[in-house]
Amino acid sequence: MLSTLLWEAIEETEGIEEVAALEQAFGFDAAQEQVTMYLKDRDWSPLPDMICNRMKELDPEQDIVFLLRAGAMAPYIYYMSSLLDEMKGRTPVPAILFYPGTLEGTTGLRFMDMPMREAPLGNYRVKIYG
Repeated sequence: MLSTLLWEAIEETEGIEEVAALEQAFGFDAAQEQVTMYLKDRDWSPLPDMICNRMKELDPEQDIVFLLRAGAMAPYIYYMSSLLDEMKGRTPVPAILFYPGTLEGTTGLRFMDMPMREAPLGNYRVKIYG
């Protein structure tokens, strides 16, 4: 689901051709920052809004949402901890995020086990099952 929303956001904004041109002209980091802006900035396609729009017809008594394909946000497109904070209280439908990472300690997660990611921080609002 998350990878689908990522590609939808790119297509609904400037399109993959513009992102590719930006990467060719200014490098990967610049292209990644642009895609991050698409998913965070209210003037583009904020990821939490996109998720909520998909969930609005669901019944919290009968439905559950599985947030899959978070790896599409690697390495730094969108932090899943930010997404969880931004989604808090926005929908009554329960959601489970399938997080591709490694558990460090009891509450720390390292996204996709990337060594260049800063030390994992815990989040008291979520339950981690490994």
